[in-house]
Amino acid sequence: MAIAGEVAPRVAHDVARALKDNGVDRVFLITGGDLWLWRALRDHGIEMCLARSEAASVVMADAYARVTGRPAVVYGQWGPGAANVAAALADARWAHSPLVALTSTVSTRVEYKFEYQELDQPPLFQPVTKWQARITRADRAGELTAQAVRIAGAGAPGPVHIDIPCDLLAAEAAPSHADADADADADTDTGYVPASSPTPPAPSAGAVADIADRLARSLRPVLLAGNGILIADAAADLTRLAESAGVPVLTTMGGKGAIAENHPLSVGVAGRYSSKVANEIAREADFVLAIGTDLGGLATDTYTLPSADAEVVHVDVTAEHIGRTRTVDVGVVADAGELCRALAAALPPESGNRAHHTWRTSVRSRCAAWQKAFRAVAHRPAAGHVRPEAVVAILRELADDRDLLVADTGFMGAWGGALFPVHTPGRTFLRAAGTLGWAFPAVLGAQLAAEAGRRAFALVGDGGFGYNVGDLETAMRLDIPAVTIVLNNASLAYEHVGFKHGLGGDAVEEVCDFIDVDHAKVAAAYGMFAARADSADAFRGALEMAIATDRPALIDVVVSKERIAPVTTFDTRLDRDV
Repeated sequence: MAIAGEVAPRVAHDVARALKDNGVDRVFLITGGDLWLWRALRDHGIEMCLARSEAASVVMADAYARVTGRPAVVYGQWGPGAANVAAALADARWAHSPLVALTSTVSTRVEYKFEYQELDQPPLFQPVTKWQARITRADRAGELTAQAVRIAGAGAPGPVHIDIPCDLLAAEAAPSHADADADADADTDTGYVPASSPTPPAPSAGAVADIADRLARSLRPVLLAGNGILIADAAADLTRLAESAGVPVLTTMGGKGAIAENHPLSVGVAGRYSSKVANEIAREADFVLAIGTDLGGLATDTYTLPSADAEVVHVDVTAEHIGRTRTVDVGVVADAGELCRALAAALPPESGNRAHHTWRTSVRSRCAAWQKAFRAVAHRPAAGHVRPEAVVAILRELADDRDLLVADTGFMGAWGGALFPVHTPGRTFLRAAGTLGWAFPAVLGAQLAAEAGRRAFALVGDGGFGYNVGDLETAMRLDIPAVTIVLNNASLAYEHVGFKHGLGGDAVEEVCDFIDVDHAKVAAAYGMFAARADSADAFRGALEMAIATDRPALIDVVVSKERIAPVTTFDTRLDRDV
């Protein structure tokens, strides 16, 4: 019971308390009318990160969750706010990012009476979440909120959704909660059990022995590491397995960072966005141990990798993913880290397998030759613009090994994913799983999640950057020292190149081309460090200054829309450089 003169705790406080007790330290949002919720979050020490749209707040939360490995929370007010949150959740769903989408609904007093902005919200979230709940009782608010956090991070992580009526948020908390707060002798009667991490599934001894036997019989084996390695925080385990087995490692785009890409056994990213050498090696492999990947279209270069003749062992924490996109020889339901540790322990000491040694030597030699070719392209002169290869090479030279790179979808994902080698294993590279414009708000969320001394850099095209220009103000207001690199060719270049090389040059220019905007001037108007670069030397100087300023920064880099990123889309028509 509330003490006279004090404001009784509200259900919003139960929600905030459940979030805090379950490790949530930030909520990302565009403010709605749920004023009790903002008070409750403040009272429980949860930081509120105000963005300029629901879409930006979802993406910031998504990146924050990916970097920290913990569930993050995003809010949307009933109606349009909730709809905008739902529309922005697809990328988090694809990337298995543990988000909790908390949306309010209209008051229960006026439901089904055509109230302003009333919307049937759960169906909007059904395709982009793995679980939903509607909170209808004050005494269950904390319980269901805690459950949402637990489910978001459990098993194969993913977004979840909680709907709660706005009048319930403002209602007095259930008496047991209020009494517990007032009674010094009361225990933490929260009405829920704080989220705990279940023991991840381990492979059977028989499955591990079978994989070891198949590996020993192979001639050209590779490991293919996916996002599941990073979700399981198992990059070190994957690296030890590769070293124990003496086997080259390819990653999917989502698995980039599963091994340091300057490691002698690293080949790089395979799939639709990849270097030429990585896909060549993937096609030649006669044994592929695919760990923590769904073997989807991007990872397999439209289902052509691994080769149809290769023996494939598919390991995933979700049984339904195994064998869904192709026939596999063996399927193992297991956590990626558990599999790596068990297999490394079961392998005999390096036996000097001559076929494996020959294969490793060949792979290493070919990777070195590709790196030499890439450096030559990056240093090739360009007039009036900067080669994207040079941008990536200079960024790799100047960024710290522990810094984060965030890449947008399309060509940006290919420039960063295929050409920028991460030197520290783990979640040091984030890429949009498919949403154009994702990278700019994502780099802000990633920077908020990064430890002190680490910088986050974004690679985004001018087309993608246009989605969230207003969040330049967010970066300044929250003092987020991320560095955004806009590759500006005044176009949607993927489409331009598609018309040129796929449809005989008959381009529909009105759906491809923009006016040339100097985004550095826009950023400068917000008070950021900003520069425009139309040469490699100018970009280098601007990047050095941006890093030194240690405050929000944007560099607008003039690039050519004729330059084709390392994607396989046009390989039947072009012989690409890298």
